[in-house]
Amino acid sequence: MKKLLSAAVAMIIAANTWAQTGDPAPRITYDTLPPMPDTLAINAARKGHFVFFDIGGGMNNVAFSVEDTIGKKNLGFGLTARFGYRYFFSPNWGIGVGVNYNTYQGISKLAYDQFLEKNIDTLANSNFTEEERTREFYAAFDGLKERITMSAITIPIGLYYQQSLGSKFRLGAGVNFAYTQILTKKYKTVDGSLHNRCKYPAFNLTIDELQEYGLGTYKKLNGTPDIKTSTMGIGGELSLHYALTSQLDITLNVCGTYRLGDLKNRKEEYLWNASDTVANTAYLGVTQVAFCKNVNLVNVGATIGLRYRFAKKPQPQIIERVLPPIIEDNVVAEVDTFDSWYNRNADDFGVNIMPMGYTFVNSGLEMTKQLERKQVGDPIGVPIHFALNSDQLADTSHTLMDTVVVFLKKNPDVIKMEVSAHTDNIGSDAYNLDLSKRRARTVVNYLIRQGVEPERVVAVGYGESRPLNDNSIDEMREINRRVEFVILALDETKIPKKKEDD
Repeated sequence: MKKLLSAAVAMIIAANTWAQTGDPAPRITYDTLPPMPDTLAINAARKGHFVFFDIGGGMNNVAFSVEDTIGKKNLGFGLTARFGYRYFFSPNWGIGVGVNYNTYQGISKLAYDQFLEKNIDTLANSNFTEEERTREFYAAFDGLKERITMSAITIPIGLYYQQSLGSKFRLGAGVNFAYTQILTKKYKTVDGSLHNRCKYPAFNLTIDELQEYGLGTYKKLNGTPDIKTSTMGIGGELSLHYALTSQLDITLNVCGTYRLGDLKNRKEEYLWNASDTVANTAYLGVTQVAFCKNVNLVNVGATIGLRYRFAKKPQPQIIERVLPPIIEDNVVAEVDTFDSWYNRNADDFGVNIMPMGYTFVNSGLEMTKQLERKQVGDPIGVPIHFALNSDQLADTSHTLMDTVVVFLKKNPDVIKMEVSAHTDNIGSDAYNLDLSKRRARTVVNYLIRQGVEPERVVAVGYGESRPLNDNSIDEMREINRRVEFVILALDETKIPKKKEDD
C-alpha cells in the first residue's frame, strides 16, 4: 500500500513539473491587473488528462454459499486502493484505465458431523452382539470458524461521465469491464474446534477424546485453497469531486466490481480427509468442498482521494507597446490588421474556433466600417481575444483595440461608451457573469492606459443573459461569445470640425 501511495505522489509531482513546460506564454502588452481567481476550474467540468489515487474499503467479500444444515456464511470486508488515468475528450465524457488493489475475506461457521466410516469394535466384550459392537466415526465441527483471505489486482477499462454541481462540486459516474488477477489466497480456522467422535448406535453412546480409538481435537487449521486465480467482471462508480485548486480535486467515491463466472476448482466430498493422518493437511478448506457453492469475488465500498488535472500554466511577459499615431481630418487610423500568429487578417475572422487555446468573438463587418457608425445604443461587435477561460488579453487583440483608441481620440463627441462582454452558456450563471465583468474591465483598462479618458468608458458584463443565437449548437454558441462597444451618449458640441480646403 505504501508503494502505491508513493507512486501516486510521484506521478502528481512529475505531472505538475511537465505542466510548466510546453508552448510559450502569451504576451500581454499592458500593465497586469490585480490578480483575480479563475473560477472556471472550480465550477465547470473540464476536458483534458487526469490521474487519480484514492483509498478506502468496504464489503470486499469472498462470496459463496453453504448449505443450511452444515453452517452459515458471513460477509467479509477488506481494503481498496485505486490508481488510474482518465481522458475526457469533452467536458462531460471520457475514457479511462486503472489499477485497483483489493483485499478480500470470507467467513464460514460450521456446525455438523461429517460421517467418516462404520466398523466393528474388535476390542469390545465378546458377549455383545455384532450390532452392539458396531460403531460409527464422525468428524465433528463444533462452531469451527474459517476465515478465507485473498488479495488481487484488478484492471478496469471504462466509460466515464462528469457534470458540474454548483460553484465547486462535480458529480461523476462510470461503468467498466475489469480483469482480476488473484495475488494471494489462504484460509485459517480462527475459532471453534474439530474433533473425531465415535458413536455406538445400539447404546446411544458417544465417545470423545479417547486416544486409544484415534480420537482427538484439532484447532488452528490452515492452508492454501485450490481455486482459479483469474476472472473477468463488470464494475461501476459514483463520485463527488470538490475542487481544491484549478488542477487538484479531492474525491469521494462509491465503487464496486462483480466478477463473472465461478472460481471453484475442486469439489471434494468431505471437508475432513479421513485417510490423511496429518491433521493440518487432512482439513481441505471450505471452498474446495462440494457443499460450498459458486465461489466468487465481490467488492462494494467507499474511497477518498485526490484527482489531478494536467494543465500548462504559462506566465505572461510584460512588453511595451506604442500607440499608433492619430491621423487628422477625422479619418479612422489605418492600422496593420495582419496577424502573424494565426497567419491571417484580423478582419477575416468568421465563425470558427481559434487555435492555440484562445477563444474569440465573431465579427461579420470590417472593424473600421463599424466604428464609423456613431448612433447612440448601436452595438459594435469586435473580435477581442482572451486566453481560454481567462480575463487576460491575447496579443492578437491589441491591433483592434488600438483602432478603438484612435476612434475615441478622433471623436471627442462620443462622451460615453459602454464596453459590454458576453459569454455563452457553458459553466454556471454566476461564473459566466463574473468572467464577462472581468473581461470588460480588462478592455476598459487597456483603453485607459492608451490615453482614453476614464469617464468616457464603462465596463459592463452581461454573462450569458443576452445571447444572439441558440446556445445548444456549437457554431451558434461561438457567436454569443463577444465583446461589444455601445455608444451611450454623444455631445454634438464636441464634433470635430473638418479643415477647410486650402
